[in-house]
Amino acid sequence: MTLQNVFPWILRAQQEGWAVGAFNANTLEQVQAVVLAAQIENAPAIIQVSHRALTYIGNGNEIQGLKYIAAIGKIAAESVTVPLALHLDHGTESEVLQAIALGFTSVMFDGDGLAFDENISITKRLCETAHSIGVCMEAEVGEVPKPDGKDYDESAIDLTQPDEAAQFAEATGVDTLAVALGSVHGLKTKTVSLDLDRLDAIRKRVSTPLVLHGSSGVSDKDIKQGVTMGLCKVNVATQLSQAFTNAIRDVLNKDGDVVDPRKYLAPGRNAQMEIVRERIQFLGASGKAK
Repeated sequence: MTLQNVFPWILRAQQEGWAVGAFNANTLEQVQAVVLAAQIENAPAIIQVSHRALTYIGNGNEIQGLKYIAAIGKIAAESVTVPLALHLDHGTESEVLQAIALGFTSVMFDGDGLAFDENISITKRLCETAHSIGVCMEAEVGEVPKPDGKDYDESAIDLTQPDEAAQFAEATGVDTLAVALGSVHGLKTKTVSLDLDRLDAIRKRVSTPLVLHGSSGVSDKDIKQGVTMGLCKVNVATQLSQAFTNAIRDVLNKDGDVVDPRKYLAPGRNAQMEIVRERIQFLGASGKAK
């Protein structure tokens, strides 16, 4: 198949009470893990690449990274019979425009740090461009921290205000809205609880499909409950990288003479594939690629 606009699948998930998984990738093997898992589970899925992954893939050049992943994503979609979307996660304004031009079928503008009105203005402009060629547009209201292993002040997190979420969604016309409910990017253990009362209040004000970032650190109980309450796109990154890296570490620890990258990257790919499959099942997306 060709790369798909994920929005119809997200709308269906919203209506039926499940969620589409968006899985971050930094390498070819990680892209393959997502694709293989989606095919086995007969599920729609999103290959997701972040701003920092673009820098890595492009060896310091984000635009080159976009070109690499656009080509890989196209080939990945053609290799399977299930619908796959290619999504830019946490992109700058220029990266979002470049991604749209290169064939990404879903993009997210990260207005973190901007004034609320400026975030609305830029998001609305990008949304109009995305919609003009059938690309799904995501944006964010509130803060999902990216501490990179450093300490952070949980009490200082700027959680999404329901009134602001409603104002933002109406003013911009975004397809999906990422909301801050207490999750944090990059956590290695599932220790975070979501503010489900806040989610309920947002859901009552906003009909736009909602997105959970930072799910790797959130308890499965809260994710499951959040999906039943309207989270219909769930991002997964750290949990995948842990499986990928641990499998590689295991191979190298067992045999210090290994030098062929294929002998440790393949186990890494397989380990991540199993986690993607488990998350697809957990989110209720298995068998939904009809």
